[in-house]
Amino acid sequence: MDEHFVQGIVGGVLNRHKDRTLDKKRIQTLMVEIAANIDVANHYTNVKGLAKDNPLSIEMWKGWDGKEEPLTKEYLDYWKCDLCGDHTHEVDYDYLGSGTNHLKCELEYQNEYNAHLDKGKTEQIEIPFPKED
Repeated sequence: MDEHFVQGIVGGVLNRHKDRTLDKKRIQTLMVEIAANIDVANHYTNVKGLAKDNPLSIEMWKGWDGKEEPLTKEYLDYWKCDLCGDHTHEVDYDYLGSGTNHLKCELEYQNEYNAHLDKGKTEQIEIPFPKED
């Protein structure tokens, strides 16, 4: 425990009792209160050791035992781009389009579709209007 931390605890206890007269009994009370505060603070600051020794470890929350298992076929089939067929399980969410498709694949598909629609717009069609009498 660091010296300034202990000084802060002792100073806090002394500050709470600053308006009282100190006699032998009061000094005993202060010593017990300071020791109790240091003990409580020690529980929060003495966090050394491995994560596996911590009760709030990843094993408790996720049941992970540290062994990597191979990816299952069902998992890989779910994370598959419908347009190119590649797996997207390691792609950042920022680069996914709708569902599990690559954003790049969807943009390319949309550009091709728009080009196909625009191709019909370039040809001009003459519509004959009826003549007025």
